[in-house]
Amino acid sequence: MTDLMSDTDLAELNGEVIEAPSRSVDVLPPSVSDKVAALSVLDGESQARAVTALLSHSRTGLLAAIAAQDLPGIVEFKAKAAGVQEVAKQLRLAKDMQLDAAEFVRRAERGVGVGIREGQADGTILKRGEKRHPRSNQFGVDGDTVSTKSAPSDFVKMDDLSGTGSSAGIYAMVDGVAADQFEVALAEARAESNLSRANVARKCKAKTNPPLADPVPDTPRPEPDRGAPKPFHGFKKNSTEMLDSINHMLQGAVQTLEFIDADEVDPAQRSRIRTELFTSLNVIRKFMKEVSCDR
Repeated sequence: MTDLMSDTDLAELNGEVIEAPSRSVDVLPPSVSDKVAALSVLDGESQARAVTALLSHSRTGLLAAIAAQDLPGIVEFKAKAAGVQEVAKQLRLAKDMQLDAAEFVRRAERGVGVGIREGQADGTILKRGEKRHPRSNQFGVDGDTVSTKSAPSDFVKMDDLSGTGSSAGIYAMVDGVAADQFEVALAEARAESNLSRANVARKCKAKTNPPLADPVPDTPRPEPDRGAPKPFHGFKKNSTEMLDSINHMLQGAVQTLEFIDADEVDPAQRSRIRTELFTSLNVIRKFMKEVSCDR
């Protein structure tokens, strides 16, 4: 079926896939149906390769945004993740491909939740109970201070964050959930071929609330501190997670190389790009010496 598209059409399609991620990146067109229509003329293998490239490209952008603690960027790539998942679903790609897309969505959602909780911790995002605008009456403002902080709902709908009814919210994959616990929960959900948010959230809860052992006789159980906040495990405090995210980001970049024709790189840009790449590689090599296994 690939003969239905010219070489130029395919090149333009691949070109769209491999453009460097940025805040204004158009990995997906405004309508997911447009992307599905563009890919539907390809054979199954070509569709899988194109969606794999979309996933790799978007995952690289997401990890870069998380590493930079760029919450608006994380929110943007969360939307991209949902779009890629819908494309994979509508094209009826292989189960593994759809699971890859669903896993990406869960990671993007946790990234947003972590970013919001970190913003609340450092005072840039409103916490529960804080007011954004002052109350007023017939005599004017009653003394409350106008807050210039963002609200969590500026980034994600509150129903998605907290969940409604039986639906799990993003916070269920964040609050009190360490990075390694989330990874284990995600792996277990994938093994069940069920990466819905509700299933991943249930498994996160099971990791954070283990059964209590029987207390030692005559040993009183300490009273919990009702006012103490739940523990929060943020991204920026975990050097291992940050380094592993860079690792995944580089893997995604390497996978994208197969879609790049070296002869088609703009000669006017080659010198600059090569210099910047070599500079980055040298920094990575220098750092990796500090992370040697014999330390």
